[in-house]
This record gives sequence, structure tokens and C-alpha cells, in this order.
Amino acid sequence: MGKIITVYCEGKRGSHDFDILEKVIGDIANVTIKPIGSKYGANAIIEFVEKGTTTSDFYLFFRDRDFDFPVPSTEKLCFDGKKTYFSYRTTIENYLFDTSLFFTFIEEQNLGTIYKINSENDVKNIFIETAKELKYYQVVRHALGKIRFPNSFNTTWVKEGSGNLPEKLDLETCRTEGWNLVCDVVSKGTLAWTEDNYQSALVEFLNLFDYNFFNELKFLIYFQGKDFAKALTNKLPEFPLKTYYKFAKDQFDYKKFGDLKELKEIIKEKIAL
Repeated sequence: MGKIITVYCEGKRGSHDFDILEKVIGDIANVTIKPIGSKYGANAIIEFVEKGTTTSDFYLFFRDRDFDFPVPSTEKLCFDGKKTYFSYRTTIENYLFDTSLFFTFIEEQNLGTIYKINSENDVKNIFIETAKELKYYQVVRHALGKIRFPNSFNTTWVKEGSGNLPEKLDLETCRTEGWNLVCDVVSKGTLAWTEDNYQSALVEFLNLFDYNFFNELKFLIYFQGKDFAKALTNKLPEFPLKTYYKFAKDQFDYKKFGDLKELKEIIKEKIAL
């Protein structure tokens, strides 16, 4: 009997995480994908499962990087040194937005006239316009992620969370709302971050998100994928996002992404040991 390998993930069966991991793992025998819902409390949940219903020869937890780890300088997985591997792109949704794939979907759905999208370059321009509208909100989210400790405060002041956008996306409003999140923690005497540190992190990402950043579509790596999707569907009213996601997952090729190829190699190596 072969080794039992378990890959834990966020979401549930049929979620983006699960479906993309199915594409990565493919036909590797004796590998099971187990979704556990939220990333919060994941280690305790996995430990409980491994001591109870599942006993794996090797297991790992693959999850969104979110704003919990800085984006690596090269396309690779982040690793906590234990059992958790973090995606290179900020969220799993980031892997599903591709200008070529998006334009193919527009053509197949006969949506070109409705949205005035007649080429892949039109898609690129709409993606860039959308990302620029989100720029300051994402600057603040990254800055908060950089200065916080895990679970110390959120990176958004929107109560509904990621995928729901603030009413105002200008720099000053976002900067102020972000600082209020920090102040709320400091006022409770938990930790002490300085406004200088916060401002320094803001400047870092303001400088990073420059002309080339947008022109090279690097926001598809850095920006929160649900936020980008929400802003895009605001720009393209009644866009069938769920149908697009299904299409994108059906067409998904994990080999286009270095971190996902790395994940597959890790799994294959563990089986071969």
C-alpha cells in the first residue's frame, strides 16, 4: 500500500481552493484533499483530524497568503517551517484572473458589445483601470499587514470583510481608517505601534504600486483577489462572475504558476521517500 498524503485547504469541496488543488494534484495516487473551512484555528483542526479519523504519512496545509506574509521577491511558496504553505499570490482568486482567459470568456458569452471589450488589450486596460481605483485601499491593507502581528488587527475596516469595498477609496480616507484600526488595539494596551511605522509602510507600497506595477499587471499578484473581483464587477454591471470562475477553473493550468508547480513537486517528493 502506498503512502497516505493529505493536503488540507481552506473552503469546502467545490471551493476555488479545492478545485485548483485538484488541478495541481491531478492523478497522483493516494493524495487526499481535505477542506477545513476557515484558516482560523486551522492548526488545531488539522491536529485533531490527524489524531482521529486521518493518519497521514505526510500532510500539509495550503492556504492563501493574504496579508500575513510579505510577497516573496521571486515566484515561490511561503513556508512557516512546519506544515503550512502559503500561496505566492495574495488569494486563490488571484490565480483565476488572466487577460487571455477573460477575453476568451467574453467572446464565448457574446459579451463584447455589452462591455465594449473587443480584444485582449481591452481586457488589460479594464483590469488596470479597476486596479488603479483600488490602489490606495490595497496600499493600506498591505501596510497594515506589514506592521501587524498575526490576528492583532484586521487589514480592512469593512465589516463584511474582503470582497466588500469601502464607500471611499481615496488615500486620505483609507489612511485614516487604517490607522484607526491600529489605534483601537493600542488604546486597549495590547501593543504599541507608532504612526511613523505605519506611515513608512504606506510610503513603501505607494512607491511600489507605480506605473510599471500596473502596466505589468502585478496587481494580479498583490491585490486581494475578492476585492479586485468586486471592483471589476462594479465596472462591468451584471457580469456573470460565478460563470466566469467556473470557466476559469475548467481551463486552469497550474503549470503557469511557479508556486503551484513547487507544491506539486513537494507532494511528489514525499510520496517517493
